[in-house]
Amino acid sequence: MEDEDDDDEEGEPSRRQFDSDEDEATGKLRKEKYDFDATTEQKLVDFLAACQCSCTSSPQPEPQRDHQPAQHSKEEQAETKDYVFNVNSSSANGPFVQIEVNGISISALIDSGSSVTIVSQNTYRSITPRPHLDAPSVPVYAYGSTVPLDVVGTFTASVSYKSKTVETKIFVVTHSGDTLLGCSTATALGLLHITYNLQLEQSYKDRFLGIGKLKDHQCHIHVDGSVPPVAVPHRRIPFHMRKRVEQELDRLQELDIIEPVHDTPTPWVSPITVVPKRNSDNIRICVDMRHVNKAVKRERHITPTVDDLVSALNGATTFSTLDLNSGYHQLELDEESRPYTVFSTHVGLFRYKRLNFGLASASEIFQHTIQAVLQDLPGVLNISDDILVFANNKADHDIRLKAVLERLREVNLTLNKDKCVFAADRVTYFGHVFSSNGISADPRKIEAIRAVPEPRTVSEVRSFLGMVNYCARFIPGLASISAPLRHLTKSDSEWEWGLAQADAFAQIKQRVSQQCTMAYFNTASTTELIVDASPHGLGALLVQHNKENTVPVALASRALTDVESRYSQTEREALAITWAIVHFHVYLYGGSFVVTTDHKPLVSLFNNCHAKPPLRLERWILKLQAYDYTVQYRPGQHNPADYLSRHPQLSVMSISDDQSMAEAHVSFVAYHAVPKSVSMSEIAEATKRDPVLQHVIRTIKNNNWHDLLATSTENQSELQSLFIIREELTVDDNFLLLRGHRIVVPQSLRKRIIDIAHEGHQGITKTKSLIREKVWFPSIDKMTEKIVRDCITCQSNTIEHVKEPLRMSPLPQKAWSELSIDFADLPSGDHLLVVMDDYSRFPEVEIVSSTSAQQVIPKLDRIFSSFGVPDIVRTDNGPPFNSREFADFADYMGFKHRRVTPRWPQANGEVERFMRTLKKAYRSAIAQNKSWKQELYRFLRNYRATPHTTTGVPPATLLFGRPVRTRLPEPIVPVSDIQERNSDNQLRSRDRGKKAKMKAYADSHGTTREKDIDVGDTVLVRRDGIVCKHQSPYLSTPYKVVRKKGSRITVRHGNHYITRNASRFKRYTGPIPCDQSANNDQIEIDLSDDNAQGQQLVVQPRRNPRRNRRQPARLRDYV
Repeated sequence: MEDEDDDDEEGEPSRRQFDSDEDEATGKLRKEKYDFDATTEQKLVDFLAACQCSCTSSPQPEPQRDHQPAQHSKEEQAETKDYVFNVNSSSANGPFVQIEVNGISISALIDSGSSVTIVSQNTYRSITPRPHLDAPSVPVYAYGSTVPLDVVGTFTASVSYKSKTVETKIFVVTHSGDTLLGCSTATALGLLHITYNLQLEQSYKDRFLGIGKLKDHQCHIHVDGSVPPVAVPHRRIPFHMRKRVEQELDRLQELDIIEPVHDTPTPWVSPITVVPKRNSDNIRICVDMRHVNKAVKRERHITPTVDDLVSALNGATTFSTLDLNSGYHQLELDEESRPYTVFSTHVGLFRYKRLNFGLASASEIFQHTIQAVLQDLPGVLNISDDILVFANNKADHDIRLKAVLERLREVNLTLNKDKCVFAADRVTYFGHVFSSNGISADPRKIEAIRAVPEPRTVSEVRSFLGMVNYCARFIPGLASISAPLRHLTKSDSEWEWGLAQADAFAQIKQRVSQQCTMAYFNTASTTELIVDASPHGLGALLVQHNKENTVPVALASRALTDVESRYSQTEREALAITWAIVHFHVYLYGGSFVVTTDHKPLVSLFNNCHAKPPLRLERWILKLQAYDYTVQYRPGQHNPADYLSRHPQLSVMSISDDQSMAEAHVSFVAYHAVPKSVSMSEIAEATKRDPVLQHVIRTIKNNNWHDLLATSTENQSELQSLFIIREELTVDDNFLLLRGHRIVVPQSLRKRIIDIAHEGHQGITKTKSLIREKVWFPSIDKMTEKIVRDCITCQSNTIEHVKEPLRMSPLPQKAWSELSIDFADLPSGDHLLVVMDDYSRFPEVEIVSSTSAQQVIPKLDRIFSSFGVPDIVRTDNGPPFNSREFADFADYMGFKHRRVTPRWPQANGEVERFMRTLKKAYRSAIAQNKSWKQELYRFLRNYRATPHTTTGVPPATLLFGRPVRTRLPEPIVPVSDIQERNSDNQLRSRDRGKKAKMKAYADSHGTTREKDIDVGDTVLVRRDGIVCKHQSPYLSTPYKVVRKKGSRITVRHGNHYITRNASRFKRYTGPIPCDQSANNDQIEIDLSDDNAQGQQLVVQPRRNPRRNRRQPARLRDYV
């Protein structure tokens, strides 16, 4: 979304070209006021008068001054007499400015009354290399003097101020004093502007305010319905730029240029690129419309040709050129066309309500619409994107200009005052100069060929002849003229550059110049722009093809600046395309043409809208969206622009407009791509120390990737990663390497960058998404994943919802051989001691007032005396079962005591499941206001006689070998029949089947997976019980696995041992913190008999006395 009013600001030449150094003096127009401002650089020109600061040859009378110079000879009277108002006077408070003359910095005084630019001999001598002096053609007078100044000579030089450069003639005088910057030169550099207080300006001042909208008119975009819509993914905008993007979106909405998209289909969505505005802190939002443009149908309308201009402008002496303020945005789009302009931002979708820059048919729509608005006005043409007002005299011109301003007021269109030029005496279009003196060829068309130096090698001769044969093949006698040069290209000829060769070279240049001068640009012919770039310059050749021949229209070349010469070859070739198209804007804008290059990678980068070009190319491609062109490839030996690029016109530009635009974009992106805690200088220094990135930077400049990959033996994988994305890489002024909008981080800063991106401990996906927003480096995903995965803070705060598969216990060999014991706590303070036979599922329940060993052991002793001593007793890790008394009791009775995995009740599942049924019976008795003890016995009587779900046999029947009698009536069944129906084989078969179904059901609900944890691994332990909200789910101290048996794992940290199920551990892969040590007072160990099969763990003696357990006082009166 680029405002057209900023086009010139981006490096595009003005649509109109005036020779301000040769304006004629009217002598009658009185200046009522003039002022200048060398700091604001704002050019404010009145409608009806041009800057009349220099005097050229004219039959008109000389301008009247207070002190008229003396009369001279007739020859001098026929020439221009230049006046200087300020010589030999220096003012400390004057408007001094620092300019560059041929690259040398000089302080100059802006003199609005001086018609020429003057330097002293001392200043002239400081310019290196010293320019050649020509004899002065006109006398120069100081203000009020009748004696001309002593002029040593004149020379033509390039004068620069900031990004603007002009060619001007400079006079060298013997007088010492300040350098005077003449009126025309200061105006061309934007340092001086003159204001006239005329009535017409006041009458139409509303035409220079804001952005208008054409009344009662809406534009329609014609689209090919067979092209499928494309919604391009949103391009990420760096976080530090998003606030400015939001401000720009708000500004455009306030101007009624865009609107948000809500509740409507958006089949077409285009991405945006944010670029800085020139000499401003503001930004411009550019919409990449290349996908949409594939579907847009171009509109063809009649445009003025050179013949039309010759006919219309014949005899015209006064010209004004008007520029609409953001011209495209003054034309409203209809509702049907707006969906094609939808673009995505980080705050949602927007679309244009006005015609937008970058749309393929925008130039044709704009030109046709403006032409329709002005078509009935005499002396008005709509050429390219300018409104040209002309007349044979100034009076008619003023009438026509007023009529145009009145029409613009009627239709509500506004102008950009800074880009309007009024009452000029000449204008240049399509390579021809139209002035009061008639029509002449623009000397700039052939300036490049005239400035070409003589070739110095055979290859240069071949290149020159290739250009000549292409653009001047129909010149009569070309073969005979070029014979001395062609002789030098023979293999058996020695190099000898003599008078014959020099004369042939000069004649050929003259013939080619004549051919280009006589050529007319025909908008109906096929246009081709041939470009080339060398390490030193750019060359371009504009030709047109018709049925009979190929006609050269114009040639151009220029030298590269210091910065541009350091571009890679791909960037230089792309710069040649951009510069050439903008240079020949007046010929190419609004029409279709072909660009020919000898650099094949540019074909896909420019033609493919899915391509990801480097940063500089991206900015140039966006700039060229307004042109309808296709890039094609032609090998270098057939490129006629090759000689122009290798022998460009000498230039002293320190910076070009294309370079300024690209470098500003690269610097803008690089600055905002740097994380705020890492400075640009740090990255630059680290890049200089990174051997891989330095190799790549040199390779980009030399374009020798294959040589680098063939010779480099180290870091091959990293170099290969950079080679794959080589077309996206860019080197900025600070020698930072960028991939698109992102900085390529050197090796030494990568971990630091990832740590910055991981601040706040986002997950792997979010951290990768954030870091890829700003930076890039080879293996960025892999390194980010490893660092985030190794972060102990993240691991201890992320729960693994993975359970170990259910492990089913085998059925004991006989009844009452293996028992499971557990406690059920009651609200009354009592406890139910539950003993269950794992074979028959027969429960025995005792009521105890305490879970101490002194209370439990007598109860077990009574049970064992009734049913016998078992082989194995399985318990949890409760207090009575960890005591020395219980261990002695087990030794005395002769059973083996096994404790299940701590904090894992599923390991004692049969008795744990019975607890739920038992507590239900207790709650039911309380609900019915019955004695819970009596109801407990009733429950046990029925439970023991009920067939078990797994075995299908009542527990009592399996234990005693006979059924027990209940209150229900039952038949008498022989014991033998009962035993036959409940044989051990049938019982085991049913048990296995039921347990298999139970395991399959449990494993299918939730994520179950075997933990990949072995002895020696480092793990994190999950906290037990209810975890407070401010605590992490896992202990932040890593533990080491010292023993594993099935799903039972024991870990150790210092003297602290923990045994848990594998589901309570999470593998830790990061570094072990060295500042954390175990608390030796917290010792949790496993004392089960299984320990004997593994590592022997040492039990630390208690250092504090055993606590005396007593019943709470509140329960003493409980009955």
